Amino acid sequence: MRMQDWRWYGVYGLVVGLTGLGIWRLIEPWLWEREYVVRLLATFGVAVLLGGVLHEGLHLREALRQGASWDGVKAGWLRFRVEKPLEVGAYRRVMVAPLLLPVVFGGLVAIFDERQGLLTALVWLLGSADDLADWAALWGKKGWVTRRVGEGLRLHGGEP
Repeated sequence: MRMQDWRWYGVYGLVVGLTGLGIWRLIEPWLWEREYVVRLLATFGVAVLLGGVLHEGLHLREALRQGASWDGVKAGWLRFRVEKPLEVGAYRRVMVAPLLLPVVFGGLVAIFDERQGLLTALVWLLGSADDLADWAALWGKKGWVTRRVGEGLRLHGGEP
């Protein structure tokens, strides 16, 4: 059964919409200041590159802690895949593992510039929208789950 149902789309749209609105509201007053825009783009570039690696790495670490095999999970630059079925509860824990990153790194950047720190946290949270949507779509479900390229999130009943 394919799992991208109304809950998935609802949570994904809500997270993307609210974080996008927050980012726009924070940069709107300074949008025409060249120095600010250059600094903002540089910060976002570093945040996206560093965040992508850390985010997917934390998914991988948590999946291995939850008992997944090395050949059952794959982590790339911007995508985490579960090739072999993983228990739904374990998958949900894998999806929330990197959600502390926006708070930690946004706080570190906020030491130097509060606005940049909040923007960094929002950009990283935007990168977690699909993870939060997966988590919500699996709420109350039982069984085993995979997330393969081209298939998306799939729920499998019974033992793997």
